[in-house]
Amino acid sequence: MKEFKSKQVLLTIMCDDLMISMSSQKTPVDSISRKSSTSVDIDKEEESEHHEETLQEQSRRLSEVIKSRTELYQLQKDVPATQSTEIIEKEETSGIRYMVKEVATAKEHGGDYKQRSLTALRTSIGSFVTFAVIVYPQQEVLGAVWIGNIFMHSTIKTSFGSSFTCVLGFGRSVILTTAISWPVAFSINLLSTEHASIILPFLVFILTFLIMSCPPLVSRNLMILVMYIVVASPVREDMIWWKPFSWVATYLIGIMVALLSNIIPFPNFVLKSTHKKLQKFENDFAMLLLETKAYSENTAITPALSIAARASIELLQSRICSTIKELKADLPATRTELEIRCKKKASKALSDWVIDCQDLLTPLRMLRNALAQRLLGEEYDVYSPHLREAKKIINEEVGSSRDRLADAMIAAIAVCHAHADPNSHRTVLPHLTPELDFALKECRQSFHWAIAKAAKKLGVNPQSTSPIFAHLTRRMAAFNALFDIGDILLAHLKKYSWELESFNEEAKQGPCNCITSMYHTHLKMRWSPWLWHKPDSYRLALKTSVGMSIASLFISIPYLWRISQPFGVWPGLTIASVNLVTTGSSFSKAGDRLFGTMLAAAYALLVTDLFPGNSDLVKIPALTMFTFILIYLRGNKHAYANTYAATSIGSMFYGSVKNDFDFDGYIPKRIELIFAGVVIFSLVEFLLFPRSSRKVVEETSFQFFLTMNSFLKQAVKCTKLMETYVCELGKSSSSDYAAELFRNSIDPFHLDKLSEYHDMLQIQSSKLKKEIDSSIEEPHVGLSTPLHPESFRGIVREQFNSEIQAFILIDSLKELAGHYQQEGHPAREFNWPHFHTELLQGISETLDYICKWLETTFPDGRLRPQNGNSMKAITAAASFRSLEDVRLQSISKWSNNFQQFLSVEGFDTSDPEAIMTLGITTDCLLELCLRMQKAGRHVEEIVHHFPSTN
Repeated sequence: MKEFKSKQVLLTIMCDDLMISMSSQKTPVDSISRKSSTSVDIDKEEESEHHEETLQEQSRRLSEVIKSRTELYQLQKDVPATQSTEIIEKEETSGIRYMVKEVATAKEHGGDYKQRSLTALRTSIGSFVTFAVIVYPQQEVLGAVWIGNIFMHSTIKTSFGSSFTCVLGFGRSVILTTAISWPVAFSINLLSTEHASIILPFLVFILTFLIMSCPPLVSRNLMILVMYIVVASPVREDMIWWKPFSWVATYLIGIMVALLSNIIPFPNFVLKSTHKKLQKFENDFAMLLLETKAYSENTAITPALSIAARASIELLQSRICSTIKELKADLPATRTELEIRCKKKASKALSDWVIDCQDLLTPLRMLRNALAQRLLGEEYDVYSPHLREAKKIINEEVGSSRDRLADAMIAAIAVCHAHADPNSHRTVLPHLTPELDFALKECRQSFHWAIAKAAKKLGVNPQSTSPIFAHLTRRMAAFNALFDIGDILLAHLKKYSWELESFNEEAKQGPCNCITSMYHTHLKMRWSPWLWHKPDSYRLALKTSVGMSIASLFISIPYLWRISQPFGVWPGLTIASVNLVTTGSSFSKAGDRLFGTMLAAAYALLVTDLFPGNSDLVKIPALTMFTFILIYLRGNKHAYANTYAATSIGSMFYGSVKNDFDFDGYIPKRIELIFAGVVIFSLVEFLLFPRSSRKVVEETSFQFFLTMNSFLKQAVKCTKLMETYVCELGKSSSSDYAAELFRNSIDPFHLDKLSEYHDMLQIQSSKLKKEIDSSIEEPHVGLSTPLHPESFRGIVREQFNSEIQAFILIDSLKELAGHYQQEGHPAREFNWPHFHTELLQGISETLDYICKWLETTFPDGRLRPQNGNSMKAITAAASFRSLEDVRLQSISKWSNNFQQFLSVEGFDTSDPEAIMTLGITTDCLLELCLRMQKAGRHVEEIVHHFPSTN
């Protein structure tokens, strides 16, 4: 009991300290000291007092929000230490009471049953209205009612804006597809059955290939369904000339019902969710800055709080990045809703902000890496008095300017959101742009002097040089990330004249202008190049055309028609639905389609047995209830299975009209023909157009290591050219050499060539992210060891992170090249290019050694078992561990060089930006080594699953 109370008091103190650190954001702006001699007096006029008061109000409001959202709570002292576990267990498993309690507390536990219920309700109401409207005039007038339901399910999206965009795309595509297919169907209707059967496969092949390659069409697989129904129908039966247009009317009714379901009875506008996401972004960003401050303040005083702050930074960085990606995904729908409301100005403001937010992703990752990961050597001396003293010095020197920068950045985010958020009615803070600009300059200067003071103070302790300067490197990376974030916000603020802007008034835009804008955005045909110029699109179009041509034989060949009549179109419709770019995703969708068909078939048979007859009063409510349950239970992994079951139940109830609603005969025949379509698709996929996503992942992940090796070799060449340039400038003929160097090349250091290698890394990383899911879902046929999902996902993740570090390295080298070209620059006088050449050469030689091992072990260029090479493969994978020694040597070299630079040049005459760039370059190389080392660890895990040799 005493131990429990002591822990209770300790946690209470920690929570109080955290609350105090958050409340410190209420400090007035004029109480923060300004150290920089280059500061600009921006508080002279009376408006500045209003600005400071507004900043205080903004900071106070955010502090209250942050306190309410803080996830640390004090232990309740009045709660008994012991309770009867039997009573609790009995209460928690008491059936209905337990379910009622779970529903009542679902929001507290992160449940989303309300959102699921609304989505399921909209979809089920859409199905109810679709069948009620289309069935009323009988199916002789509006045929293919089940396809109308398919269009309804395909159109009803997560918001009104996305559904509206889908409606316009579907409407345009359906009309264009029918306009192409109807003349062909009319011509077939004039031919005899024998002649029509002969030419049908060829016509289907040509039309399918054109549809799959046509740029203006959306959801091309669904358009193939529209075309196939029109073209195949007149082969075995007479078709009235206006029948295809009645089908178009059915499709359009389903599309419009889906659009109305997002308005009535529960409005579903993305503007509301965008407003909430912007608020979440603002609050999480403010908490991130406060946690960064808490980490800096407590890292040398209270390690427990600094550890908690690091964990919070990781969480908040992940949240912010996810929110930015969600805002980007919702942007088209949001813009559509704003344009419908004739708010073009608000649409542009939101678009500009979301696009600028994409630039925040890289510095946010850099901030997380710098604060949440420790460089080699530092963890063994974390409680060293010298290191703690260095942290205290940095915090004391930078504290006030860092707090001022944090206040300005929090206010900047609030202003940017007030401008970008259409639902916001907050006023604009005056003079925020100069305030943020000044805070950035002041904090940069303060950090420069803090690093100088810490280095001079601790340079006399050689035994602790490596951990101290490793810490300084991390500090440089962390503050550089904060400065980059501030620069991005400042650049966005400078786009507007904030004192003259009025955010609550929208420029008047007449209905004619609004309609014209919507036409140019959504309806106007844009004929980009045909898709057959792209290899993947060409392959998809060709294999779909071949599959559809083979499936049409169920209509053309009399024997197959007798087996499948009157539903011979179902094999073709199955191929059109499941045929995707990658093999794994196609087979996964085919399996989901079969499962959904079986589920809907079982329910349809149960309903028809319980309620004999063919009454719409039974079928429509039954399919509505079935749709609600399946959509509510739909998950992320096999969402298509539930969606297709919800659409398939309508097909079984109303698609059997051709056999007089004989459910017992229609349902087995439907399952049989869908399975036939899956078999045809499998044969075409495996035998005629084999493409393995697994092979792509194995080859690309292997090739990525080789490309990274080439990238580092080119980086060595670039730094050697910089080194030669710096050394030659110190000679008598320096001016002649520089003139000759820049006259012969606009890129004297060959950094553009380095960017080309990075582009290759980016392409390979993007391909891996695209193919990894399909490669894991790809069916295993026993021809090789199946992929190990966790290991290959880990390789893809680490290679993506290393590609980001390569991008940062290029930017750093470009900045250093600019410093080296300045006459008399301290960085040039000390010959830093030689140091970077040594670091890069050490990393490059090690990775070159690793790549030679990999090429010897995997001669076909794929990370897979080959001729019992498990022992050789583990040796090759273990060679990545040597990068750990390279990192340790790099830290030691950096520490020695940096210490010598301070003793020779000093900080008085040095350039703060150059010092920061030097630290960022080193930190980037260390992080790149770490990512490659972790990728090697995942290669080892892959080798562990190789079969042993006999």
